[in-house]
Amino acid sequence: MTTAVPYQADAAAQTAFLTDTLAPLLEAAAAGDAVVYFADAAHPTHNTRATHVWTETGKERPLLTVSGRERVNLNAARNAHCPTQVHLDETDCVNAQSTQRLYEKRLAAHPQGPVHVICANARYYQNKALNAWLTDKRLVQVFLPPYSPNLNLIERLWKFLRQKIINTAFYRTKGQFKTAVLDFFDRLDEFGPELASCMRLKFHVLDSQSNS
Repeated sequence: MTTAVPYQADAAAQTAFLTDTLAPLLEAAAAGDAVVYFADAAHPTHNTRATHVWTETGKERPLLTVSGRERVNLNAARNAHCPTQVHLDETDCVNAQSTQRLYEKRLAAHPQGPVHVICANARYYQNKALNAWLTDKRLVQVFLPPYSPNLNLIERLWKFLRQKIINTAFYRTKGQFKTAVLDFFDRLDEFGPELASCMRLKFHVLDSQSNS
């Protein structure tokens, strides 16, 4: 089995972030002194994914497909200490405006105390207007080291979504596909034990320098 690793991944930077930045924030959240979310966008594409199947040796298994050009744009954040608490903004375009709407939901859900958002270095998080809006807010963006998707817990949620919804059925229309994807977020409590298992606060550090 192979695993894709960003060739710019820096193990030292990732280790320092986990020790010096993330660990204290998670401890504060566990003590009830703050809230920590992991955030990122995803763009599930309406198409059939070939994963695995049982079939007779030498026999082909037909696989229905669609155009694969339509997608659902999701901007979301997941509570570090509550696997089923996810705030979602389904949008035509993931941008600073979509991110601000998402942040407003988080502030409303947590009316007191600091809210920390662990996020990548995407342009919509770095947007000047968004950061000006955040100036007098309780919400603070905490940026991951570059090329560190392995440290963003929400990436496991996107993988879980693919396993449970996208890879398991054929959706003839984009409408059916979109409905199934969005319904997943209404069913998170149903997946509670599985989410708790796959989203434990343990992180694997990637080191591109150890791979040729």
